[in-house]
Amino acid sequence: KELFSIRYWNRTLLLWILWCSLIYTYYGVFLWLPTIYYTKLGYKIVKTLEWTLVVTLAQIPGYYSAALMLDKVGRKPILSVYLLIAGVACLLLGTTRNLDLILLYSLVVSFFNLGAWSALYTYTPELYPTRIRGTGAGAASSVGRIAGILAPVVTGYLMTISRGEIAWAFALFALVHWVAAFTVLLLGEETRRRKLEEIAE
Repeated sequence: KELFSIRYWNRTLLLWILWCSLIYTYYGVFLWLPTIYYTKLGYKIVKTLEWTLVVTLAQIPGYYSAALMLDKVGRKPILSVYLLIAGVACLLLGTTRNLDLILLYSLVVSFFNLGAWSALYTYTPELYPTRIRGTGAGAASSVGRIAGILAPVVTGYLMTISRGEIAWAFALFALVHWVAAFTVLLLGEETRRRKLEEIAE
């Protein structure tokens, strides 16, 4: 009940949207990338796996770049900027046919999507008081898993009805990133350099 009380309903809504958005885009994009490289770029399976590994490794500096700036810049700016950039990269990835650009945009999506994850892991427990922190964080993560289940299926369906093209699927990834970014700007509360007791009040 308290998660949806007048005091916390907007934080709960914000976190549910963020968790759904990031889990949907993560599993939707990265589970399908090997197939996209194999079919769209004409790579053999070994080369496909090599590039998937390279793109996945870009997540590490993305994660730590956000983590290092969270206390200097703030949670809201990092989350919103990283989500916006990841969305732009998804849109560009879905519409280009240039081999080099496909790989470049894949790296950008990987870097900024995981950077947003870094901010979300920090932000989530800060928004609830101790008495409901575990329940609040667990509920947001659990709702997000529903989006994670849907992501590969919806992505495959969009690619099927568009006859193998990825534009529609990645336009949706872009939209989901942007919805999350604007939700942060509208509903988010900055927690940088504030005590948990103060935030909870």
